[in-house]
Amino acid sequence: MPQVSPHSKHFRRLVYSLALSIGVSFGAILFGTSVMITSTAAGADYSIALLSMAFSGSVLVGAIFAVPIGRHCDAHGVRGVIGLGGVLVCIGFLIFALSTAPWQLLVGWWVFIGPGSAMVLFEPAFIAIQQWFSREQRNRAAGVLTLLTGLAGPIFIPAVTYANTCLGWRWTAVLLGAAVLGVNLVTSAWALRAAPGGNAATGTAQASGPEFKSTWRALPAGFLPLTICIAVTMAVLEAFNVHRIARFEDNGFDPIMLGWWAVAVGLLSLPGRYLLPVLANRYRSSSIWLALTALILPAVLLAVRGTESWELYGHFILFGLVFGAFMPLRAVLMSDWYSGPRFGALMGFQAIAIAVGRAAGPAVVGWCADSSLGYSAGMIVLAAALVVSAVAMNLATKAR
Repeated sequence: MPQVSPHSKHFRRLVYSLALSIGVSFGAILFGTSVMITSTAAGADYSIALLSMAFSGSVLVGAIFAVPIGRHCDAHGVRGVIGLGGVLVCIGFLIFALSTAPWQLLVGWWVFIGPGSAMVLFEPAFIAIQQWFSREQRNRAAGVLTLLTGLAGPIFIPAVTYANTCLGWRWTAVLLGAAVLGVNLVTSAWALRAAPGGNAATGTAQASGPEFKSTWRALPAGFLPLTICIAVTMAVLEAFNVHRIARFEDNGFDPIMLGWWAVAVGLLSLPGRYLLPVLANRYRSSSIWLALTALILPAVLLAVRGTESWELYGHFILFGLVFGAFMPLRAVLMSDWYSGPRFGALMGFQAIAIAVGRAAGPAVVGWCADSSLGYSAGMIVLAAALVVSAVAMNLATKAR
Protein backbone atom coordinates (compact mmCIF):
# COMPACT_ATOMS: atom_id res chain seq x y z
CA MET A 1 0.00 0.00 0.00
CA PRO A 2 1.47 3.41 -0.93
CA GLN A 3 2.51 5.70 1.88
CA VAL A 4 -0.08 8.42 2.58
CA SER A 5 1.14 11.80 3.71
CA PRO A 6 -0.74 13.41 6.58
CA HIS A 7 -0.86 16.55 4.44
CA SER A 8 -2.56 14.93 1.44
CA LYS A 9 -5.85 16.61 2.41
CA HIS A 10 -4.15 19.95 1.65
CA PHE A 11 -2.84 18.79 -1.74
CA ARG A 12 -4.83 21.25 -3.83
CA ARG A 13 -4.28 24.19 -1.54
CA LEU A 14 -0.53 23.67 -1.35
CA VAL A 15 0.23 22.61 -4.92
CA TYR A 16 -2.13 25.01 -6.71
CA SER A 17 -0.92 27.97 -4.67
CA LEU A 18 2.70 27.09 -5.42
CA ALA A 19 1.83 26.75 -9.12
CA LEU A 20 0.21 30.18 -9.09
CA SER A 21 3.17 31.85 -7.37
CA ILE A 22 5.70 30.20 -9.68
CA GLY A 23 3.61 30.90 -12.78
CA VAL A 24 3.29 34.61 -12.00
CA SER A 25 6.95 34.88 -10.98
CA PHE A 26 8.14 32.94 -14.03
CA GLY A 27 5.86 34.95 -16.30
CA ALA A 28 7.15 38.26 -14.97
CA ILE A 29 10.85 37.42 -14.75
CA LEU A 30 11.29 35.38 -17.95
CA PHE A 31 8.42 35.98 -20.37
CA GLY A 32 7.85 39.55 -19.27
CA THR A 33 11.52 40.29 -19.80
CA SER A 34 11.41 38.83 -23.31
CA VAL A 35 8.95 41.61 -24.15
CA MET A 36 10.64 44.31 -22.06
CA ILE A 37 13.99 44.06 -23.85
CA THR A 38 12.46 44.83 -27.27
CA SER A 39 13.03 48.15 -29.03
CA THR A 40 9.46 49.26 -28.25
CA ALA A 41 10.03 48.82 -24.50
CA ALA A 42 13.20 49.19 -22.38
CA GLY A 43 15.27 48.51 -25.51
CA ALA A 44 14.42 52.05 -26.57
CA ASP A 45 16.35 53.45 -23.56
CA TYR A 46 19.01 50.79 -23.02
CA SER A 47 20.98 48.59 -25.37
CA ILE A 48 19.86 45.01 -25.95
CA ALA A 49 23.33 43.89 -24.87
CA LEU A 50 22.96 45.66 -21.49
CA LEU A 51 19.47 44.27 -20.90
CA SER A 52 20.62 40.78 -21.84
CA MET A 53 23.59 41.11 -19.47
CA ALA A 54 21.23 42.20 -16.69
CA PHE A 55 19.02 39.13 -17.16
CA SER A 56 21.86 36.63 -17.65
CA GLY A 57 23.70 38.04 -14.63
CA SER A 58 20.60 37.64 -12.47
CA VAL A 59 20.43 33.94 -13.43
CA LEU A 60 24.03 33.40 -12.34
CA VAL A 61 23.57 35.42 -9.13
CA GLY A 62 20.50 33.34 -8.31
CA ALA A 63 22.61 30.19 -8.73
CA ILE A 64 25.10 31.49 -6.14
CA PHE A 65 22.30 31.60 -3.57
CA ALA A 66 20.83 28.21 -4.52
CA VAL A 67 22.75 26.06 -2.01
CA PRO A 68 22.18 28.24 1.10
CA ILE A 69 18.51 28.62 0.14
CA GLY A 70 18.26 24.84 -0.23
CA ARG A 71 19.86 24.31 3.17
CA HIS A 72 17.44 26.75 4.76
CA CYS A 73 14.47 24.98 3.14
CA ASP A 74 15.79 21.63 4.42
CA ALA A 75 15.77 22.91 7.97
CA HIS A 76 12.89 25.41 8.06
CA GLY A 77 10.62 24.82 5.05
CA VAL A 78 9.88 27.13 2.15
CA ARG A 79 7.26 29.47 3.53
CA GLY A 80 9.55 32.31 4.62
CA VAL A 81 11.77 31.93 1.56
CA ILE A 82 8.86 32.40 -0.86
CA GLY A 83 7.62 35.52 0.92
CA LEU A 84 11.07 37.11 1.05
CA GLY A 85 11.66 36.26 -2.60
CA GLY A 86 8.51 38.09 -3.63
CA VAL A 87 9.68 41.20 -1.78
CA LEU A 88 13.15 41.12 -3.39
CA VAL A 89 11.82 40.63 -6.93
CA CYS A 90 9.32 43.46 -6.46
CA ILE A 91 12.06 45.84 -5.26
CA GLY A 92 14.19 44.83 -8.24
CA PHE A 93 11.42 45.61 -10.72
CA LEU A 94 10.78 48.97 -9.02
CA ILE A 95 14.47 49.88 -9.33
CA PHE A 96 14.36 48.75 -12.97
CA ALA A 97 11.32 50.97 -13.60
CA LEU A 98 12.93 54.02 -11.96
CA SER A 99 16.42 53.51 -13.40
CA THR A 100 18.03 56.26 -15.46
CA ALA A 101 21.56 54.85 -15.64
CA PRO A 102 22.94 51.41 -16.54
CA TRP A 103 24.36 50.77 -13.07
CA GLN A 104 20.94 51.29 -11.52
CA LEU A 105 19.40 48.76 -13.90
CA LEU A 106 22.11 46.22 -13.03
CA VAL A 107 21.58 46.77 -9.29
CA GLY A 108 17.89 46.02 -9.70
CA TRP A 109 18.51 42.80 -11.58
CA TRP A 110 21.69 41.48 -9.97
CA VAL A 111 21.19 42.52 -6.34
CA PHE A 112 17.44 41.97 -5.99
CA ILE A 113 15.82 40.03 -8.85
CA GLY A 114 18.67 37.49 -9.05
CA PRO A 115 18.52 36.31 -5.41
CA GLY A 116 14.74 36.74 -5.34
CA SER A 117 14.21 34.55 -8.39
CA ALA A 118 16.06 31.70 -6.64
CA MET A 119 13.41 31.90 -3.93
CA VAL A 120 10.22 32.12 -6.02
CA LEU A 121 10.85 29.79 -8.98
CA PHE A 122 10.98 25.98 -9.16
CA GLU A 123 13.74 25.03 -6.70
CA PRO A 124 11.94 25.79 -3.41
CA ALA A 125 8.70 24.31 -4.77
CA PHE A 126 10.35 21.01 -5.67
CA ILE A 127 11.93 20.89 -2.22
CA ALA A 128 8.55 21.56 -0.66
CA ILE A 129 6.65 18.78 -2.43
CA GLN A 130 9.45 16.35 -1.52
CA GLN A 131 8.97 17.30 2.14
CA TRP A 132 5.18 17.29 2.15
CA PHE A 133 4.00 14.25 0.21
CA SER A 134 4.56 10.55 -0.35
CA ARG A 135 6.27 9.41 -3.55
CA GLU A 136 3.15 8.92 -5.67
CA GLN A 137 1.68 12.20 -4.48
CA ARG A 138 4.83 14.20 -5.14
CA ASN A 139 5.14 12.81 -8.67
CA ARG A 140 1.58 13.94 -9.31
CA ALA A 141 2.35 17.27 -7.63
CA ALA A 142 5.38 17.84 -9.87
CA GLY A 143 3.19 17.19 -12.91
CA VAL A 144 0.41 19.52 -11.75
CA LEU A 145 2.94 22.20 -10.84
CA THR A 146 4.65 22.29 -14.22
CA LEU A 147 1.38 21.83 -16.12
CA LEU A 148 -0.11 24.98 -14.61
CA THR A 149 3.09 27.01 -14.83
CA GLY A 150 3.28 26.06 -18.52
CA LEU A 151 0.43 28.54 -19.06
CA ALA A 152 2.67 31.45 -18.03
CA GLY A 153 4.08 32.05 -21.52
CA PRO A 154 0.77 32.11 -23.43
CA ILE A 155 -0.68 34.44 -20.77
CA PHE A 156 2.19 36.80 -19.97
CA ILE A 157 3.65 37.44 -23.42
CA PRO A 158 0.45 39.01 -24.86
CA ALA A 159 -0.50 40.62 -21.53
CA VAL A 160 2.89 42.33 -21.09
CA THR A 161 2.87 43.39 -24.75
CA TYR A 162 -0.54 45.01 -24.28
CA ALA A 163 0.48 46.72 -21.02
CA ASN A 164 3.65 48.05 -22.61
CA THR A 165 1.66 49.51 -25.50
CA CYS A 166 -0.88 51.18 -23.20
CA LEU A 167 1.26 52.23 -20.22
CA GLY A 168 4.89 52.16 -21.33
CA TRP A 169 7.60 49.82 -20.11
CA ARG A 170 8.29 51.56 -16.80
CA TRP A 171 4.73 51.25 -15.49
CA THR A 172 4.59 47.74 -16.89
CA ALA A 173 7.67 46.86 -14.81
CA VAL A 174 5.94 48.28 -11.73
CA LEU A 175 2.88 46.12 -12.40
CA LEU A 176 5.02 43.00 -12.87
CA GLY A 177 6.80 43.63 -9.57
CA ALA A 178 3.50 44.22 -7.77
CA ALA A 179 2.06 41.00 -9.22
CA VAL A 180 5.04 38.95 -8.02
CA LEU A 181 4.89 40.56 -4.58
CA GLY A 182 1.15 40.07 -4.16
CA VAL A 183 0.91 36.43 -5.22
CA ASN A 184 3.97 35.32 -3.24
CA LEU A 185 2.88 37.10 -0.06
CA VAL A 186 -0.58 35.54 -0.29
CA THR A 187 0.95 32.12 -0.94
CA SER A 188 3.38 32.46 1.96
CA ALA A 189 1.04 34.08 4.47
CA TRP A 190 -2.17 32.13 3.75
CA ALA A 191 -1.85 29.08 1.51
CA LEU A 192 1.28 27.63 3.09
CA ARG A 193 -0.05 27.94 6.62
CA ALA A 194 -1.21 24.35 6.11
CA ALA A 195 2.34 23.22 5.36
CA PRO A 196 4.85 21.84 7.87
CA GLY A 197 8.28 23.33 8.34
CA GLY A 198 11.56 21.65 7.50
CA ASN A 199 11.39 17.87 7.13
CA ALA A 200 8.46 17.35 9.45
CA ALA A 201 6.30 15.95 6.66
CA THR A 202 8.67 13.15 5.86
CA GLY A 203 9.37 12.30 9.48
CA THR A 204 13.09 13.00 9.21
CA ALA A 205 15.13 15.52 11.13
CA GLN A 206 17.96 17.65 9.90
CA ALA A 207 20.30 15.82 12.21
CA SER A 208 19.48 12.42 10.70
CA GLY A 209 22.07 12.83 7.95
CA PRO A 210 25.52 14.42 7.67
CA GLU A 211 25.68 18.10 6.89
CA PHE A 212 25.95 18.68 3.17
CA LYS A 213 29.11 20.41 2.06
CA SER A 214 29.69 21.79 -1.42
CA THR A 215 32.60 19.52 -2.20
CA TRP A 216 32.92 16.75 -4.75
CA ARG A 217 33.65 14.17 -2.02
CA ALA A 218 30.38 14.94 -0.26
CA LEU A 219 28.26 14.13 -3.32
CA PRO A 220 26.27 10.86 -3.14
CA ALA A 221 26.56 8.07 -5.70
CA GLY A 222 25.45 8.99 -9.19
CA PHE A 223 24.84 12.66 -8.37
CA LEU A 224 27.65 14.09 -10.51
CA PRO A 225 26.78 12.29 -13.80
CA LEU A 226 23.07 12.94 -13.15
CA THR A 227 23.79 16.65 -12.71
CA ILE A 228 25.86 16.70 -15.91
CA CYS A 229 22.99 15.01 -17.74
CA ILE A 230 20.39 17.48 -16.47
CA ALA A 231 22.58 20.57 -16.98
CA VAL A 232 23.42 19.58 -20.56
CA THR A 233 19.77 18.87 -21.37
CA MET A 234 18.67 22.21 -19.93
CA ALA A 235 21.37 23.92 -22.00
CA VAL A 236 19.85 22.40 -25.15
CA LEU A 237 16.31 23.41 -24.17
CA GLU A 238 17.36 26.96 -23.29
CA ALA A 239 19.27 27.32 -26.56
CA PHE A 240 16.12 26.50 -28.48
CA ASN A 241 13.99 28.81 -26.34
CA VAL A 242 16.31 31.68 -27.26
CA HIS A 243 17.25 30.86 -30.86
CA ARG A 244 14.36 28.85 -32.31
CA ILE A 245 12.65 31.75 -34.10
CA ALA A 246 15.92 33.28 -35.26
CA ARG A 247 17.17 29.91 -36.54
CA PHE A 248 14.20 29.39 -38.90
CA GLU A 249 13.95 33.09 -39.75
CA ASP A 250 17.54 32.77 -40.96
CA ASN A 251 16.22 30.30 -43.55
CA GLY A 252 13.59 32.72 -44.82
CA PHE A 253 10.50 31.78 -42.80
CA ASP A 254 8.06 34.52 -41.73
CA PRO A 255 8.89 35.65 -38.15
CA ILE A 256 5.22 36.34 -37.34
CA MET A 257 4.30 32.79 -38.30
CA LEU A 258 7.25 31.52 -36.26
CA GLY A 259 6.03 33.49 -33.26
CA TRP A 260 2.68 31.70 -33.41
CA TRP A 261 4.48 28.37 -33.65
CA ALA A 262 6.44 29.34 -30.51
CA VAL A 263 3.13 29.88 -28.70
CA ALA A 264 1.93 26.50 -30.01
CA VAL A 265 5.01 24.85 -28.52
CA GLY A 266 3.97 26.01 -25.07
CA LEU A 267 0.46 24.64 -25.51
CA LEU A 268 1.67 21.35 -26.97
CA SER A 269 3.89 20.85 -23.92
CA LEU A 270 1.00 20.89 -21.43
CA PRO A 271 -0.06 17.19 -21.57
CA GLY A 272 3.51 15.92 -21.22
CA ARG A 273 4.20 18.18 -18.24
CA TYR A 274 1.57 16.27 -16.25
CA LEU A 275 1.36 12.78 -17.75
CA LEU A 276 5.03 11.81 -17.92
CA PRO A 277 5.88 12.55 -14.25
CA VAL A 278 2.79 10.56 -13.24
CA LEU A 279 4.08 7.65 -15.36
CA ALA A 280 7.10 7.60 -13.04
CA ASN A 281 4.81 5.94 -10.50
CA ARG A 282 4.81 2.88 -12.77
CA TYR A 283 8.13 3.08 -14.63
CA ARG A 284 11.68 4.05 -13.72
CA SER A 285 12.09 7.81 -13.96
CA SER A 286 15.58 7.42 -15.45
CA SER A 287 14.17 5.24 -18.24
CA ILE A 288 11.49 7.85 -18.99
CA TRP A 289 14.21 10.54 -19.15
CA LEU A 290 16.19 8.49 -21.68
CA ALA A 291 13.04 7.90 -23.75
CA LEU A 292 12.33 11.64 -23.82
CA THR A 293 15.92 12.31 -24.90
CA ALA A 294 15.52 9.83 -27.77
CA LEU A 295 12.24 11.49 -28.80
CA ILE A 296 13.54 15.07 -28.73
CA LEU A 297 16.73 14.29 -30.66
CA PRO A 298 14.89 14.11 -34.05
CA ALA A 299 13.40 17.56 -33.33
CA VAL A 300 16.94 18.92 -32.95
CA LEU A 301 18.13 17.17 -36.11
CA LEU A 302 15.23 18.65 -38.10
CA ALA A 303 16.62 22.10 -37.27
CA VAL A 304 20.11 21.32 -38.63
CA ARG A 305 19.05 22.14 -42.18
CA GLY A 306 15.60 23.62 -41.49
CA THR A 307 14.90 24.82 -45.02
CA GLU A 308 11.69 22.91 -45.78
CA SER A 309 8.26 23.47 -44.28
CA TRP A 310 8.01 19.84 -43.16
CA GLU A 311 11.25 20.27 -41.19
CA LEU A 312 9.85 23.34 -39.45
CA TYR A 313 6.52 21.64 -38.63
CA GLY A 314 8.22 18.47 -37.48
CA HIS A 315 10.62 20.36 -35.24
CA PHE A 316 7.98 22.47 -33.49
CA ILE A 317 5.53 19.60 -32.99
CA LEU A 318 8.08 17.06 -31.72
CA PHE A 319 9.86 19.60 -29.52
CA GLY A 320 6.59 20.93 -28.12
CA LEU A 321 5.24 17.51 -27.18
CA VAL A 322 8.39 16.52 -25.28
CA PHE A 323 10.38 19.42 -23.86
CA GLY A 324 8.02 20.43 -21.05
CA ALA A 325 8.33 17.08 -19.28
CA PHE A 326 12.04 17.41 -18.49
CA MET A 327 11.60 19.92 -15.67
CA PRO A 328 9.15 17.88 -13.54
CA LEU A 329 11.07 14.68 -14.30
CA ARG A 330 14.16 16.29 -12.84
CA ALA A 331 12.28 16.76 -9.56
CA VAL A 332 10.99 13.18 -9.72
CA LEU A 333 14.48 11.77 -10.34
CA MET A 334 16.01 13.75 -7.52
CA SER A 335 13.22 12.76 -5.11
CA ASP A 336 13.51 9.09 -6.08
CA TRP A 337 17.27 8.99 -5.61
CA TYR A 338 18.12 11.57 -2.93
CA SER A 339 15.02 12.18 -0.83
CA GLY A 340 16.00 13.08 2.72
CA PRO A 341 17.43 15.82 4.93
CA ARG A 342 20.04 16.93 2.35
CA PHE A 343 17.60 17.15 -0.56
CA GLY A 344 17.36 20.95 -0.67
CA ALA A 345 21.12 21.42 -0.54
CA LEU A 346 21.62 18.89 -3.34
CA MET A 347 18.97 20.62 -5.44
CA GLY A 348 20.76 23.91 -4.85
CA PHE A 349 24.12 22.46 -5.83
CA GLN A 350 22.57 21.08 -9.00
CA ALA A 351 20.92 24.43 -9.74
CA ILE A 352 24.38 25.99 -10.07
CA ALA A 353 25.26 23.56 -12.89
CA ILE A 354 21.87 24.14 -14.54
CA ALA A 355 22.40 27.92 -14.47
CA VAL A 356 25.77 27.51 -16.16
CA GLY A 357 24.13 25.29 -18.79
CA ARG A 358 21.31 27.77 -19.36
CA ALA A 359 23.86 30.51 -19.94
CA ALA A 360 26.24 28.41 -22.04
CA GLY A 361 23.73 26.79 -24.42
CA PRO A 362 22.39 29.99 -26.02
CA ALA A 363 25.88 31.53 -26.01
CA VAL A 364 27.44 28.64 -27.96
CA VAL A 365 24.64 28.59 -30.53
CA GLY A 366 24.82 32.38 -30.85
CA TRP A 367 28.56 32.21 -31.45
CA CYS A 368 28.06 29.59 -34.17
CA ALA A 369 25.33 31.70 -35.79
CA ASP A 370 27.56 34.79 -35.91
CA SER A 371 30.54 32.85 -37.26
CA SER A 372 31.10 31.30 -40.67
CA LEU A 373 29.77 28.01 -39.27
CA GLY A 374 26.19 29.24 -39.11
CA TYR A 375 23.15 27.95 -37.25
CA SER A 376 23.49 24.46 -38.72
CA ALA A 377 26.70 23.91 -36.78
CA GLY A 378 24.99 25.09 -33.61
CA MET A 379 22.20 22.56 -34.11
CA ILE A 380 24.77 19.78 -34.61
CA VAL A 381 26.42 20.81 -31.32
CA LEU A 382 23.05 20.58 -29.56
CA ALA A 383 22.38 17.13 -31.02
CA ALA A 384 25.79 15.95 -29.81
CA ALA A 385 25.03 17.42 -26.39
CA LEU A 386 21.91 15.26 -26.13
CA VAL A 387 24.03 12.18 -26.82
CA VAL A 388 26.39 13.24 -24.02
CA SER A 389 23.36 13.73 -21.77
CA ALA A 390 22.12 10.19 -22.47
CA VAL A 391 25.55 8.72 -21.73
CA ALA A 392 25.70 10.64 -18.44
CA MET A 393 22.26 9.36 -17.44
CA ASN A 394 23.35 5.77 -18.08
CA LEU A 395 26.46 6.33 -15.94
CA ALA A 396 24.34 7.82 -13.17
CA THR A 397 21.94 4.87 -13.24
CA LYS A 398 24.80 2.39 -13.02
CA ALA A 399 26.35 4.31 -10.14
CA ARG A 400 23.08 4.07 -8.25
